[in-house]
Amino acid sequence: MTQRRVAIQRPIEGQKSLDIELAIHSYSNGVIVVNYPGITGNIDGYNNKYGKLADLIQEKGIGTVVRMGNEDFPNLPYPKGMIDNFRYVLDYCLSNGRELSGKRDPKLYLMGFSAGSSVIAAVSGDYLAVEKILLMAPSGDVGQDAVERGLAKFRGEVYVAVGADDEVVGAHAGKIFYDLAVAAKLRKLEVVPSCDHQFRGERNGRIMSKAPLWAFANDRTFPSPNGGIKLYD
Repeated sequence: MTQRRVAIQRPIEGQKSLDIELAIHSYSNGVIVVNYPGITGNIDGYNNKYGKLADLIQEKGIGTVVRMGNEDFPNLPYPKGMIDNFRYVLDYCLSNGRELSGKRDPKLYLMGFSAGSSVIAAVSGDYLAVEKILLMAPSGDVGQDAVERGLAKFRGEVYVAVGADDEVVGAHAGKIFYDLAVAAKLRKLEVVPSCDHQFRGERNGRIMSKAPLWAFANDRTFPSPNGGIKLYD
């Protein structure tokens, strides 16, 4: 599938502007799916897993996918820098909706992994355009207060997926985020058996590939690996 790369510049007070690289997988239906990896996560991910996920989302006609990395920039405060980078990309998507999605006022679907999920939980309630969020292996990097405030305001759909054997955040993290989504019009939680934090192994990779189809396209077979694509061995 086709993609293009662009770099946008985020102004930072007292510092040189920060270049944020984006990979854009275009589709013209008025929906933009924004993907945010875990902290230090590369824009493409291990074995290009995020590129493959974006191609699948594009192929299924869910919407345009905008991918970004989540590098740890030493000159930016943590986690504020991570949050501000994501907000800047969301603002860019909304300001360029027609070019990116074919409609001036696009719908936003957000998907994240680990710290990326944490950021999404914190900011999604501030954007009326955000209709659905997918939180995979969500962590507490942005702080519990920020997550609580964010999810308390979010009125869209919330989907949470976490491994039963997650050794980083623990399977209980999924239930915590699910429970905090008190204003959501729909919320779903899936705990994936025999799955660690990174969704390692071919089977779990196939399950991970189906998570956005579950959240954004009403796939009812998740978390079965059947029909998923191979992300890695």
